[in-house]
Amino acid sequence: MVEAMQAERPQDMRIEAEGCAFVEGPVALPDGAVAFVDLVDACVRVTKDGETRVLADLPGAPNGMRLGPDGALWIANNGGLGLLAKGAVHLADPQIPGCIMRLALDGTWAVVADKLPAPDRNRPNDLVFSPEGDVVFTNPRNWETVGRDDAAYAGGQLVLAKPEGGATTLLASPTFPNGLAFHPDGSLLVGLTTGHKVVRYAWKGGAALGEPELFCQLHDMFHSDGMVVEGERIYVAGSVCNEIAVLDLSGACLRLIDFGRGSGPTNLCVRGDRLWVTLGKAGQVVSIPLPE
Repeated sequence: MVEAMQAERPQDMRIEAEGCAFVEGPVALPDGAVAFVDLVDACVRVTKDGETRVLADLPGAPNGMRLGPDGALWIANNGGLGLLAKGAVHLADPQIPGCIMRLALDGTWAVVADKLPAPDRNRPNDLVFSPEGDVVFTNPRNWETVGRDDAAYAGGQLVLAKPEGGATTLLASPTFPNGLAFHPDGSLLVGLTTGHKVVRYAWKGGAALGEPELFCQLHDMFHSDGMVVEGERIYVAGSVCNEIAVLDLSGACLRLIDFGRGSGPTNLCVRGDRLWVTLGKAGQVVSIPLPE
């Protein structure tokens, strides 16, 4: 049972970048660097060989990020919402409409989709590219109300955006969808933050999604955040409990790794034989040997 599983401490953890505000969305780049976003400082940074630089300052709050098939970084920008180290909400001034952005590796950027299906309170959170080359992203909308004023929560969405622009709703739900990834079998995995679980949807090539099936139920303090699939393992960040979960392809939880109080793991990527983890509350990017 996951409830009874003892979390391990990470071995051979290296701090790859530090001194940031609230980090998310790590991406391994072709040149061996790792890019990541900072929601509060509203920028994308790149770190390599112990040196970290700002690739681009962006309006709003860049949240999730992936490397696209075109070699550019694609960003789910939530419009200006971040978290401070002690959990207080930070709002950018000015706010912008939540959107999907494309950031070239030379630092130039453009908004690809900001006319989203929901009429208001759009906060794109994380994204992944579909087998067809479209952007699939989670839109938990006004998630900042969750745990503070649950009755005010507008509900979440899964949305599809075309690289050339335009967005359509794949699914509307009362839940808080967060990280997402495609399973090797072609299904879509989505982390439900307040449900403490990962669910699976049959992918229909961009058509509306049906009911999910439970893929993995985690413990009651595990608030599912970003995730990445690598080989026969699925790595899921649990921001509130300061852990990551290591799942196999059947959805069984094999290990929990505890990064320590106040770390707040938000997302992950793989570079070589190491797992890179953004620790949002600590303002650090760290790496550990790829867990089995």
